[in-house]
Amino acid sequence: MCLIMNNELQILISDFLKDVEKANQLLESHLQTDTPFQWQGSFEQIGLLNGKHKYFFHGIGCKVHLSENETIDFDYGLNGRIDGFDEWRLICFYESRRIRYPLLSKENINLLFKEAIKSKSIIQLNIKSYDSLYYFAV
Repeated sequence: MCLIMNNELQILISDFLKDVEKANQLLESHLQTDTPFQWQGSFEQIGLLNGKHKYFFHGIGCKVHLSENETIDFDYGLNGRIDGFDEWRLICFYESRRIRYPLLSKENINLLFKEAIKSKSIIQLNIKSYDSLYYFAV
């Protein structure tokens, strides 16, 4: 990861990606598949994971209720990648977990995200037109 990125934004993104991984593992386990991103026609669009975690597949992503108060909404990248993010999803993630990030606000996430793009700390792969997600630069 690039050291130019603001530390608070980097923590937010890392926490978001940890929850995406957790949600994807729940989907894989419950649906008994390594490819939940190929849900269309294969799985129910809406359901419960382990009898308690609601999920809702949409387009190229999924929204999963990890707890009563916390959800994660993410899109799959190319070939089911789960390490992508965008500004809107980060802000939604932040909004439901504000107490964890006292140094952030919706406004400065917007500013910090733009700075991370400008510094090339985060990049778009532009491999496929539907993948508009950003990824940590390596």
